[in-house]
Amino acid sequence: MHITKYQPVISRYKEVKPFEMDEGVLFHDMMIQDMGPKTIIVGLATFEPGKSLPCHIHNVEESVTILKGHAFCDVDGVRTSLEPYDTSFIPADIPHRFVNASDTEGLIILWAYSQVDIDLNHVDVERIIVETDLCMLPKSQRS
Repeated sequence: MHITKYQPVISRYKEVKPFEMDEGVLFHDMMIQDMGPKTIIVGLATFEPGKSLPCHIHNVEESVTILKGHAFCDVDGVRTSLEPYDTSFIPADIPHRFVNASDTEGLIILWAYSQVDIDLNHVDVERIIVETDLCMLPKSQRS
């Protein structure tokens, strides 16, 4: 039996250079594959007031926890209002998006992606932008 040895890693927020994922949405990759994790990656996203991610899918599972502010999570035709510490789970290949529900305050989320697919094969995480209607319409109404 082969056992992979992992090394503990600390990532400091002040040392991580953010990048703009979408207009008004900054991402901080806090723990990514290059740092040592084998099956997850984790980061933070900050949303300016009223900003959102486009509707998209991933090839892996995702969990998001609201750290600050209020958000809408649009999934499969359902808009859910979220507040601090509410946590979502989105299976792979499900259209979704997060929206800052406030026009005056920022939103901060903690996101985590698996790096294995449903067959437990290691994969690179992909984000594929899809039509907004895929987030806003129930699966039964999509063409």
